[in-house]
Amino acid sequence: MPTSVQFRRGTTAQNDAFTGAAGELSIDTDKNAIRVHDNSTAGGAEVIVATATQTLTNKTLTSPTINSATIAMGTNKITGLGDPTSAQDAATKAYIDSELSSLSSTTLTEGDTNFAISDSGTGTITATVDNTTHSTFAAAGITLAQGNFVGDLTGNADTATALATARAIQVSGAVTGTANFDGSAAINIVTTNTADPTITLTGAVTGSGTLTNLGDVTITTTATADPTITLAGDLSGSATLTNLGSATLTATIVANSVALGTDTTGNYVGTGATSGNGISGSVSSEGGTFTVTSNATNANTGSTIVFRDSSGNFSAGVITATTTAARYADLAERYTADADYESGTVLVFGGEAEVTQCTSKYDKRIAGIVSTDPAFLMNESLEDGVSVGLVGRLPCKVVGEVRKGDLMVSSDTAGHAEAWRDESNPPAGSVIGKALENKTGAGADVIEVVVGRI
Repeated sequence: MPTSVQFRRGTTAQNDAFTGAAGELSIDTDKNAIRVHDNSTAGGAEVIVATATQTLTNKTLTSPTINSATIAMGTNKITGLGDPTSAQDAATKAYIDSELSSLSSTTLTEGDTNFAISDSGTGTITATVDNTTHSTFAAAGITLAQGNFVGDLTGNADTATALATARAIQVSGAVTGTANFDGSAAINIVTTNTADPTITLTGAVTGSGTLTNLGDVTITTTATADPTITLAGDLSGSATLTNLGSATLTATIVANSVALGTDTTGNYVGTGATSGNGISGSVSSEGGTFTVTSNATNANTGSTIVFRDSSGNFSAGVITATTTAARYADLAERYTADADYESGTVLVFGGEAEVTQCTSKYDKRIAGIVSTDPAFLMNESLEDGVSVGLVGRLPCKVVGEVRKGDLMVSSDTAGHAEAWRDESNPPAGSVIGKALENKTGAGADVIEVVVGRI
C-alpha cells in the first residue's frame, strides 16, 4: 500500500517537467487530466479522460465510434476490415481485386457478354463480341460487320451519286451567272457582263476604247502636243515629232567650234598646216611633199619622238647634255638596305644588307641620309636599293636642341641625328654634316643638313 498520496496542479508544460514522488498525483490544468508519478519519469503517466485531448499510445479500442474526425494514417495501415455491405463502407484490397478479376487490357466481360480488342495486322484493330467480329478499324476507314454505324461521316459515301439537296453557285459583280450543283455532274456557268469597262488615255496623248464583253480593244492615240528636239552647243538644228511620228534632224556645225585634239580623235590637220593632231598623210610645204607619221610619247621608249606630258615632263634613259643648274640639291647613290626607310633617315653601313638605320650615339660607320629627290643619282639600276645622300643639302631627322652650324652625329634614337655638344672634335667618321636650321626642345623633328661639309 502507498505510504502517502499528494496532489499538485499546473499547466501541461509544468506537468511535463515535473517528476514527483512515487504514487504522487498532479492535475494538468490545460487538459483537465490526472498524472501519476513514479519518482523517476518526468511528466509521469497521464490518466485517460474521456473529454480530454490526449495522445493514445499502444491502446486497444473495442468497438469505438469516431464522429466528425479526420484520421491521418501516414505510412500506417488499417487492418482487419470486413467486406463492405453499403455504399459508404471502406473496402480492402482483396475485395477490390476480386471484383476486377474479370477485367484485362484487351477484354471486357459483363455477365455472359465478352467484348475483346485484338491486333489483326499492320495498322488494323478488330473488335469482337462473344468471339464474333463486330467492326474493323484501319487507316482506310472503319468496316462494320453487323448493324449500322451512327454519327457524322467524312469522305465519299459508297452509294451516293448526288447531293440530297442541290445547291446553287452564283457569280456576281462585273459579270453575272448561275448554275445548280448537286454533285451528279459537272456544271458550266455562262456569265454576262453587267458593264463594259472603258480605258481612257490622258496627258501628252489622248484616246479611249471600250472592252466589249471584256474582249480585245484597239486604242488610237492622238498627241495633245508635238515635242520638238533642238540641238545646241557646237551643233544647231531642230525637228518636230508630229503626232509622235518619225522626224529627220539636220545638224549644222557652228563655225570655228571644233578644237583639234579636244573635240576630235584620230588624225586631223588644218588646211595648209605643217603640224597638227597626229599628222598622217601628205602635207604640201614650199612645193615639196613629205609624209609625217607620229608615234611620239613621254615614256622612255626607244626610236620614238619625245613629247612632254601634261606637267611638261618626259622620261629618258641616258641623257648627254651640258648641265648648268639642277632642280634638287644633293648627290646620292643607291645602296641595298635591310628595310624600306623613309627620306631623312640617318643610315650607317651594316645590318643584313649594305646599310641600315643608326641606333647608337656617335656611330663611326656613317653612310649618309636617305635622299628625298636627288639632283644626281648614281648606281640607279639597283632596283631594291635606297638612295643615300652623300653631298649637298638634305632633310634630316633629328632629336634634341640644334643650332645652325652644329656638327651632326648619330643618336640612339633609331634613324635620327643629334648635335655634337663637346668642345673637342667628334670621333673620325661619325660626322654626318652641319645643321642649316635651329631646333628647340628635346623631341624629334626634321631640319635641313648640309652633308659632306665638315
